[in-house]
Amino acid sequence: MSERSFRIIAIAALFHLWSATSARTQQADRLSLADALAYALDHNPQMAAAVARTDRAGADVALARSGAEAVFTLGASTRLQGPLQEFAIPVGDGRTIKINRALQGSLSAGVVWPLWTGGWVAAATGAARAQFDAAEADLQQATEQLLYEVGIAYYRVLSARSARAAAQAALKRTEENLRAAQVTRTAGALTGATLSGAAAAHRRDKQALAAAESAIVDAEQEFNRLLGRELHAHVELVDEPIALNPPQDSAEATSIALATRPELLALEHRREAARKAIAQAKAQRRPIISTMAEAALQSPTDVAEAHQEFLGLQFSWPILNYAAPRAQERRARASVRELELTKRDLEAVVVFQVGESARRVGDARETVAAARETLRAAEAAAREARVAYEAGAATRQRLVTAQSALEEAQARNAQADDALSTALLGRARALGLIRAMFLARTEEAGR
Repeated sequence: MSERSFRIIAIAALFHLWSATSARTQQADRLSLADALAYALDHNPQMAAAVARTDRAGADVALARSGAEAVFTLGASTRLQGPLQEFAIPVGDGRTIKINRALQGSLSAGVVWPLWTGGWVAAATGAARAQFDAAEADLQQATEQLLYEVGIAYYRVLSARSARAAAQAALKRTEENLRAAQVTRTAGALTGATLSGAAAAHRRDKQALAAAESAIVDAEQEFNRLLGRELHAHVELVDEPIALNPPQDSAEATSIALATRPELLALEHRREAARKAIAQAKAQRRPIISTMAEAALQSPTDVAEAHQEFLGLQFSWPILNYAAPRAQERRARASVRELELTKRDLEAVVVFQVGESARRVGDARETVAAARETLRAAEAAAREARVAYEAGAATRQRLVTAQSALEEAQARNAQADDALSTALLGRARALGLIRAMFLARTEEAGR
């Protein structure tokens, strides 16, 4: 394990991304967040494409390295000529020399081995390795992004279901208000405008419930798409909040993000590849020296040997082809400059995202605290209404209103927890630690 990888894992060990809820205690037909993430990594087509790009970059390294390897060739030929092509010259004493034969054949083996390439093979290999490292960083980035999107979709489904529960509670309250208003109106103790207002509130809450149902369908389909499942597959999730303790010091958080974000690592590798491309362009203007050898067997004649061998050196110098290498060098230098500016801009974006994620986590914690307080007040009001109703000192409307308010507060409290989990996922994504912490969680679950 490299020092950088060890540092990432060590930093990740200081955090607790997942709650104390263990995946081993969950029902088999319900997906925990860890289950969903693991499934997505195995089935999402974008991940498979990222892996294929990494494999292609690995093949490019072998292709660049092959420029310094020996090239062996094996050849064979045969030729059948008409009888007129075969003739003999008499030389006296009844002897003849045959100049040609009707059937001729040859077999040859040769090798060309570069002895010195001016450094272009080393530069090309270095550039390909840097591109391979960049592809691996891209793979890590794709993994981070997928894990983040799946986590967001996971809590979006939970939040949408909580929103439906809140809409159901609100509709229950307005239904009771409408019923009470209709009874009071029948008794002549209520104006028509008040009854119309109650009916309008009831219709509004019915529409809100229908919208909440539609939002659940959209959230479930997006979740299934990210996991690579059928869009209409049944979704049953574990309500598993995230508990992450991010660093409070903004300088420390920024330092972690700049050291671990795979986008920055990929840019650095690509910049190194561009530097190697400059060296490769320069090397293409240098001479190349290779050794050449060949051995051949052929059908013998009286004036030709049955075999021949050759060993020599090949020297080439593209002195009249400098325009292309110079253009490539210029292009590589422009790429280096572009990547440096892009990295500088991305670093500013990362710093902004780190700060923004901290603010969102703070806002989400405040929302959770407010939801807790509202829930406690709703619980107290529901208890009082129940006691008063049983004592005959409260109407059914008051009891139903208090109970529906409690149910809505419970749903809003669950929504606040889901929003905090979403904000914490955004914080982990900004720090570049989602992948490392997921792997740590997977290893812990395996043990």
